[in-house]
Amino acid sequence: MKGHARMLVALALVVAFATTSAALARTNDHRNVNGTLWVANRGDNTIRGFAASSGDLVATVAMAPGSQPGDLAFAKGKLYVAEEMGAAPGIAIVDAATHDVIGRIPMPVGSRPHHVHASSGGDLVSVGLYGTDRIAVVDARTDELLGAWDTDPASTANRAHAGVFSTDGRTLYVASDATGKLIALEPRTGEILWTADVPNAHELAVTNNGKTAYVSGRVASTLRIVDLESHEVVGNVSLGVNTMPDTLKLSANEKLLTVGLRSTPAQIAMVDTATFDYQLVTIGGAGTVAGHQWTSPSGRFTYAAYEGPDAGVAVVDHDRDNAIVQRLPYAGRPHGVDLARP
Repeated sequence: MKGHARMLVALALVVAFATTSAALARTNDHRNVNGTLWVANRGDNTIRGFAASSGDLVATVAMAPGSQPGDLAFAKGKLYVAEEMGAAPGIAIVDAATHDVIGRIPMPVGSRPHHVHASSGGDLVSVGLYGTDRIAVVDARTDELLGAWDTDPASTANRAHAGVFSTDGRTLYVASDATGKLIALEPRTGEILWTADVPNAHELAVTNNGKTAYVSGRVASTLRIVDLESHEVVGNVSLGVNTMPDTLKLSANEKLLTVGLRSTPAQIAMVDTATFDYQLVTIGGAGTVAGHQWTSPSGRFTYAAYEGPDAGVAVVDHDRDNAIVQRLPYAGRPHGVDLARP
């Protein structure tokens, strides 16, 4: 009987240890996110890499003076950086392993290279030329500019803010907030496939099956749901008053949509795509504004940039009630964020 009791106690200790170990591992799970998190900083004309597993500084890379790099995307072992302003705007190309600037694709003054997105296979990179109605597309295998495609040949009023590829890479969806349009085009030729009315269209995320786009209506503080087969808005979700939603990121299972807000203090909206219930999470103090964010494929962690006092990147753990589990300091105006995979 005593031996049986001792066995039960030992078993309870094993269970308790396993539970505690699992809880600790769960707390530190963001350390299992592999790769380098890169952030573009408009305030000091640099990009900076952090080890996603620990938050340790990897490198800081100087971009062109006065270029105010606002966004970047990883593809084919390289970082494509939008150098938006200055005397020589363009798309800078940085070797993600050596951290060397290995090339630049010049763009006209005033064209404002802006949001950057890579196709799922990394073959293509799009850069919205926000000072125009054009979207630049680069072949990441050769770094050739395929074209700066005109999204509205009948007008110059459009402002191409962002272009997101379908999963198969055959369609590029471009948001124009000046005219409230979503434009679908063939990324390698620039052929316009269709245009839809999407009020205040600013930034977007596209589901893997290519049937739905989530589009931020920034000035309306609304998330718009667009049917990509019928080319129409089929739903609208208010994200509060004057929250100014901007960048969007879907988790790999598409159950979580994170939305960067441009209100102050810096906040991210965590949206359940099944119910469209959402929670606003404050990631910065008074005077801060959120930049872009990257959400891990598991949907557990979001790395969100914010500018203002104590600027940097907040690491949000969605499994811990959206708690901020780490901050990566980066003074200035950190904005665009992407992960370079090893």
